[in-house]
Amino acid sequence: MLKAIITRLAFVAALIYCSAAWAVTGETAEFVKLADDVYAYVGKRNDANAMVIVTNQGVVLVDTGNSQPDTRDLAAKIKSVTNQPVRWVVISQYHGDHFGGSPFFMPATVIVHDRVAKEIAAMKPYQIKSWRKRFPERSGALEGLAPIDMVMSFPDRMTLQLGGKRIELIYVDDIYNTGDVAVWLPEQRVMHGSFAAYRERHPDIRPDYSHGTTITMLKQLEALIALNPRVVVTAHGPLGTVTDLQIMIDYLLLARQKVRVMMAQGMALPQIIKAFHMNEFKDWDRATHFDWMAETIHRELSGQGPIIVTIKELQASGELTRVIEAGRNLSLKTSNGQEIRLRVTSDTNIEGAADRTRLALGMKARVLYKEPEDFNPALGYDVIELEVDPR
Repeated sequence: MLKAIITRLAFVAALIYCSAAWAVTGETAEFVKLADDVYAYVGKRNDANAMVIVTNQGVVLVDTGNSQPDTRDLAAKIKSVTNQPVRWVVISQYHGDHFGGSPFFMPATVIVHDRVAKEIAAMKPYQIKSWRKRFPERSGALEGLAPIDMVMSFPDRMTLQLGGKRIELIYVDDIYNTGDVAVWLPEQRVMHGSFAAYRERHPDIRPDYSHGTTITMLKQLEALIALNPRVVVTAHGPLGTVTDLQIMIDYLLLARQKVRVMMAQGMALPQIIKAFHMNEFKDWDRATHFDWMAETIHRELSGQGPIIVTIKELQASGELTRVIEAGRNLSLKTSNGQEIRLRVTSDTNIEGAADRTRLALGMKARVLYKEPEDFNPALGYDVIELEVDPR
């Protein structure tokens, strides 16, 4: 029976995708009009997307760009269509590529879910320092302020009624929904789908449940599909429709069924991780997420909670031998020849360079980074502090 189900799901997936030519978004970001006074900022190469809603009481911005140059580009594109200032910034998910550009738009009010507000209030000193100095042109205005000082939060749903526009903020309650918020414009039938809305990109599901779970995503997708949006601004990737939300449901059901079958066959977790794939979607971006996805689904189906990660802080110094994705992912070669893969986040405090996009091969660097125990940092170790010798 299990084999019959997975075969049927795989066949459905093949019918849907066999004729499609999937690809990441372009080399430069696009600014697309979705309806009167509503725009999408479609990030380059499947970076985070944003949505812009212009009202006569100010601009409502949903998410803030993947890096400092992207945030400045987003701000310039907003100015190209309105003289209204950005007065509200809605954060659809509390990750650096969505929240990290928020200091640029201060003194706008940042609107988040209550869970996210608690995390922002608990930010460590190095995170607050990074937030204040992320945009040098704004650092003076932010001196003495903390991110929580700019925050408004809500527990379930919130409606903004601005200049004749109705903007609904939707949180789908789930124990592992870490505060993801969808933004819905019912009159225009335009939606920012938050974390659940992907297109042409494998979702980022992790065994520490920091990005939710497949069950969380399925609940969110069902709630969003019920609204029948005309246009969906995805978290990453090209703009979509309600059909793309349904495709993500099919994707998640197939992924869960694959792991369920392997578990029923008595395969151990390392075997499942090695065998797991989503080749039915072979041209989608971020196949590097497979290992985490397989382990997360295994934990869900086993009734386990998230991995509780113990962190050690380690120091290293050496030379940057890899700089990719605008400085987000690095490799540091130490004097003894060790190669350390590193990940620069929006929280990383950088000294010696204006921002991560200025990092370059051959730079001498000193880092303080997090090493998780019993957890695979597939994207590299998160960097707390990075100091480079300026060129």
